[in-house]
Amino acid sequence: MKKKPFWDEDQIEQLLEKAPKIKDERSKDEVLQRLKESIVFDSHTEQQPVIVKKKMSWKPLIASIASLFVLVFIASTFMGNAPEIALPLDTEDAQLEDTSSHEPATTRMMESHSMEMENNDLSPKMMAMPNHTVVNEQQLEGFTLFTIGLVGDDAESVPVSFLIPTEIVERQLGTKTPTKLQLYQEFAPFIEEQSLGFKEYHPFKGNFTEKGDNLVHQLPADHMYDAGSAALSNYKGALIDTFGESYDQVLLTNEEGTQITLSHMGEVSEPIELTGKKTNYNYFSYQMRDGSTYLSPNFRMSFSDVKDALLNMTTEANDIYHTAILPDVSFQVKVKRKTVTVTFDELLDLDKYDSVQAMRMIEGILLTAASFNKEVKFEQIKQQDWGGLNFLKPLPKPVAPNLIVYDFSTIE
Repeated sequence: MKKKPFWDEDQIEQLLEKAPKIKDERSKDEVLQRLKESIVFDSHTEQQPVIVKKKMSWKPLIASIASLFVLVFIASTFMGNAPEIALPLDTEDAQLEDTSSHEPATTRMMESHSMEMENNDLSPKMMAMPNHTVVNEQQLEGFTLFTIGLVGDDAESVPVSFLIPTEIVERQLGTKTPTKLQLYQEFAPFIEEQSLGFKEYHPFKGNFTEKGDNLVHQLPADHMYDAGSAALSNYKGALIDTFGESYDQVLLTNEEGTQITLSHMGEVSEPIELTGKKTNYNYFSYQMRDGSTYLSPNFRMSFSDVKDALLNMTTEANDIYHTAILPDVSFQVKVKRKTVTVTFDELLDLDKYDSVQAMRMIEGILLTAASFNKEVKFEQIKQQDWGGLNFLKPLPKPVAPNLIVYDFSTIE
């Protein structure tokens, strides 16, 4: 292959010098006259400027408007004129306090964000959680208590409660005092579990019938409640959380009404206990992935003694259920008949803590004692009246945990 010649600067200059010189010997007048005679230049008409019209690009304009809106919103926030965003009552209190040493800010932000989404019609039936999450006897006037076990993120039943206006119950069932099974069959399908952050689980598969103070659950062949040990544990927990305050036991049968065999259990001849010592629980904090937190039994660990159950609440058991007791807080427990006295080792100033966490601790203790059918008297608390609670006397025994305010008015 031939190589292309390499030209250096000297050779290029020599070549240019040998090139013929081009000269235009015409005068300026001759050039002007030539232009006038051509179509390029018309001496009789004035040359009009050419205007290039650009198409308007809307994207930059929209982006500018959006940016301006964001800037105005941020500015109004700092000036105190931001639009009001509805928050759960408990998170409103929490954000007003110094939380540098308490619940992580990200947790409260998740709770606030979750409720903000709900208030923006993501879940039109769910409303803000009240500051008090337990249900007391005096709250039942004009309402019917509906308890149910919903499936959390870790495939464990979480006990929650709803208050249904009695007039709606009477309209739907024809009576103000339905059985718990009637209440469940009517209203469980109406609960939008996923909208509340839980997994779809209800209504239970199969058929229930009442037999005195007990229930009989006829399971279909494809029920899958025994698909694994976790599924079976959740099934039992959901039965207890749903029917525990109204029935003593649940007897399991197949569709023919005869003895059933379950994986991990074999032939089931003994009923599932809904009450009694096996359901004497203590309560821990269980946080969902959306940031909402509930009080729930710790993997259904039961206790025979209320004192042991309460003292066990101070320990961190696992990565799923966390102690509801405030940091560095300890107490002593004395039991006398139907009253449990909880005395804190040091004077407890509740105002020094996150109000949500403080209320969760108080209610966790109340629920644990109520599991043993006992009320609680607190000692060594600085405040005599706090969050609507009078610590000068025993506090009312709660009848249900984790109240969710829900709109049942649209049920047909």
